Amino acid sequence: METIKNDHKIILACSKQGIVNQLFLDTGSLLENIKMPVGLHSLVSPLSIQELSSFWLSIQEKSMEENTVLTLSYNDKEINYIFSGYLLQETVLLCGNTELTSTEKALEEIMLINNEQANQIRLSEKRVNTFLKGDQQKELNEAFLNDFTSLNNELINNKRELMLKNQKIELLNKELNAVNEHMTMYTYSVSHDLKEPLRMVRSFLTLFHKKYGKSLDEKGKSYIDLAMDGANRLNKMLAGLLDYHQSSDFDTSETVDLNEVFLEVKKILQKEIKEKKAKITSEKLPIIKGSTTGYLQVFQNLISNAIKFVPEGKTPVVSIHVEKNDATYTIMVKDNGIGIPENQVQEVFSLFKRLNSEEQYEGTGVGLAMVKKNIERLGGEIWLESEEGKGSTFYFTIH
Repeated sequence: METIKNDHKIILACSKQGIVNQLFLDTGSLLENIKMPVGLHSLVSPLSIQELSSFWLSIQEKSMEENTVLTLSYNDKEINYIFSGYLLQETVLLCGNTELTSTEKALEEIMLINNEQANQIRLSEKRVNTFLKGDQQKELNEAFLNDFTSLNNELINNKRELMLKNQKIELLNKELNAVNEHMTMYTYSVSHDLKEPLRMVRSFLTLFHKKYGKSLDEKGKSYIDLAMDGANRLNKMLAGLLDYHQSSDFDTSETVDLNEVFLEVKKILQKEIKEKKAKITSEKLPIIKGSTTGYLQVFQNLISNAIKFVPEGKTPVVSIHVEKNDATYTIMVKDNGIGIPENQVQEVFSLFKRLNSEEQYEGTGVGLAMVKKNIERLGGEIWLESEEGKGSTFYFTIH
């Protein structure tokens, strides 16, 4: 026979004859699927029958009895409860707990349902105390039992609502997984399978230009150049789309030293830094939980853009600062670049959104969209402040 030793609570409403008419609470699922009414003696282990008799008589005589150990047995399970009993007019309310003994603790499970219900329980306990003094007996007995009945009904309704919500969440998760799988296949097809026909277009355009370029007039040559330029840009966009889709596919439970990430990014961008004679500085950065790959992509894109988007002949200056607020860090990446017009600040994080022509500044418009996606994947948020002609400051939070 199985004996359950976990912390469980049970509340039963019985008649004076020891017939259980209602089950208010059963956290151990001991009486699951039991048909009411049922004799209390049939639920109590034979070893506890003598204690049950004394306990029952004491409730009848004193209207209240506490801290009596009884063993309930049903469906090959046994649980030892410390019971308190209350005589409420024609009803005996039994409150059992496997570990705690006071009346307040015996009702703890119900009191945790929500604040409103907890207040109802406290009010009921006050009524019991008044009842024990002999005042307003009939009215308080009925009110106390009604309170428990109401709370039990609310608990059942809350449980049903929670089950429905869980079912909806499970369904939504399945739909989301299906959409993600579909998007994965779609992105792979767009960014990978289309590269081959695009490569063929570029190859034949190049051959056509070499073989027939001399026989074309200026307008014909410009058409070929435009087609080649379009094919090259499309190739970059397909590569960027694949990078964007794969950017947040990383583990977020690593221990990451952002100082090492910063140094690694400087190594990766050393060619650009040297060519532009850029000055890149950083305060001491925190060590946090996250993803080395994720933060590497964030810092690389932000610093690369800060070096790139500066007026011709101006030395790029990029500084990284950090502020700590409780358990949250705010990282600031400040530059002295061309800045962003106020009415376009929100557009910079959109996929393939370019604010400048490719003739001025090379790029696909994927970088900042990837940064935003990574920061959100890592549980933070990102925003920026900018003034056209005076530079930008990107802010993002980490935990």
